[in-house]
Amino acid sequence: MAGGTTSGDRVTETIIAQVGALMAGPLPDDVVEWARHCVLDWIGITLAGADDELTLFLLDEARVQGGNPASTILRHGDRTSTPLAAFVNAAGADALDFSDANPAMHGHTTPAIVATALALAEAQGASGRALLEAIVAGIETACRVGVLVHGSLHPNGFHPTGTTVPFGAAAAAARLLKLDPGQSAHALGLAATQGAGLVASAGTMAKPFHSGKAAMSGLMGASLAQRGFVARPDAIEARGGFLTAHVKEWSAEPLAACEGRYFIRETKFKAHAACALTHGSIENMLKLIAHHGVAPKDIAHVDLQVPTSSMGVCNIDEPQTGLEAKFSLRATAAMALLGDATGDIGAYTVERVMRPEMKALRARIGVTPRDDLDGGNAVAIVKMADGRSIAESIDSYAPETDLTGQRGRLIRKFEALMTPLLGEKRTMSLEEAIFAIDKAPSVTPLIAMTGR
Repeated sequence: MAGGTTSGDRVTETIIAQVGALMAGPLPDDVVEWARHCVLDWIGITLAGADDELTLFLLDEARVQGGNPASTILRHGDRTSTPLAAFVNAAGADALDFSDANPAMHGHTTPAIVATALALAEAQGASGRALLEAIVAGIETACRVGVLVHGSLHPNGFHPTGTTVPFGAAAAAARLLKLDPGQSAHALGLAATQGAGLVASAGTMAKPFHSGKAAMSGLMGASLAQRGFVARPDAIEARGGFLTAHVKEWSAEPLAACEGRYFIRETKFKAHAACALTHGSIENMLKLIAHHGVAPKDIAHVDLQVPTSSMGVCNIDEPQTGLEAKFSLRATAAMALLGDATGDIGAYTVERVMRPEMKALRARIGVTPRDDLDGGNAVAIVKMADGRSIAESIDSYAPETDLTGQRGRLIRKFEALMTPLLGEKRTMSLEEAIFAIDKAPSVTPLIAMTGR
């Protein structure tokens, strides 16, 4: 049942006020840099996923539906309605399962939020600085709703990206549309009533579809609120509202600790092109190799110990496709042990998933759920053929404090994804434009650089 904050149970009002206070003055320099990192990573994975089968299906659907040609579908260059462009770009950004994650909301913020902000900024002729501010406002809003559901969505069958990120997309759009607090409350109310997405969709095209729908839902909510469309302005916290529908028991108290906090600083960018909940186990495999020289031929059994909440998301036992392998703890761990480059988008193929050595090693890997583990915490215990036991553990959600190091890693990831598509010269030009986006009077030139 609802608890209280300094604003009582006026959750929506409190979230709008907190985010408004963060955005009231100039953003801290490091927050701007974090936002640039989000744009760099988003553009890289979106362009890399632009020719994925699911993106092409959605592109075909957008072409059939048509609409006012206000915004661009990246890489392909099609101009369509702003909601449709945001929808296709957001789903494409999640197509490769290479998008970031934020522990505060247990899902992916930027696929939908950057897609929404970029499509609307293009349609409005907004500046690059306005784009970054909208992204920050969106992430801060989505994460505050995420804190309220405190990891309870997964056990109830709801995917946080589909359920809480529409609030972030609505807030990003509200920032660009200059909605007042009352209009913003209606935009969030419309996001609340559209929040949906099933954990069971993991490993299918429906999972990236959640990001696409989050973008479209949030953008439509803000646009309609600007026109005067009325929703329940307290739909997040109301009886029969978002929180009680999705998590049943909740408290508003966690919002008090969110005052003045920039959740964008807690964004975790992916080094592996698989579900974020597999990353701890992948990293433990790499540590076993680096620290102990563990080789597949010497392994009797591997026990992957993970949070119980991960079991319904990334524990596909016998993956049959590359996409399913991205949501299989056993498969991704086996790939790491076999020396596959799990950060290579081309590594996840049917041929690699079904090869005999992969199946044989996967059969020696088990998964144990632990209620005392949470987020990115993972433990791996390997029993060697000679009787030894070796253990490694990690928190893959540990906060990043070295922005310079992160920038370097993201540049390397971006260049690895983009150089085969664009060539070295165009990749460097696009990279430079992204890092200078806060000084750009318009986002249109940047978008033009993403075409074929």
